[in-house]
Amino acid sequence: MNPRLRPLALLTLVLAGQALVSCVSTSGPQITKVNPYHLKPGQVILTEDQMIQTEQLRRLHGAVTAEEFVERFGNYYTVFWHAPQGGADELKLEYLQGNTGSTVHTQVIDIRGKKGRNTSEFRVTGEAYTTGGPVTAWKTTLISGGTPVAESKSFLWK
Repeated sequence: MNPRLRPLALLTLVLAGQALVSCVSTSGPQITKVNPYHLKPGQVILTEDQMIQTEQLRRLHGAVTAEEFVERFGNYYTVFWHAPQGGADELKLEYLQGNTGSTVHTQVIDIRGKKGRNTSEFRVTGEAYTTGGPVTAWKTTLISGGTPVAESKSFLWK
């Protein structure tokens, strides 16, 4: 082999190896990402970035009265998850709120029969947000047969 082409051949092998490794996926259910969003009362986001303004407008879309606006304020969690063979029964959100101390609140979504890549959304809005305050810590869990198979949590979760 030409000595000048040896570094190029080595680089090609390294890149090919990385490509193969990145294609490997886990076989079981997994939570790939959680996007938290906090729609705060009285705070209008003014920015040149259209994506940031669009998120706020999307959450407030359709609200006409002051009561409808208040009902939409709160915390939203968009969970991206993957269950290749439909190996999950429930997606659970556990969270703590600022006004409720160490009380753990729970929301559960039934995801039986869903497989592949999916998105689910949890909302802590309305009365739960008004009385409980903003979410301070959270954990999402994929459950199969009563057993947790994947989780993602905030830095502040215990």
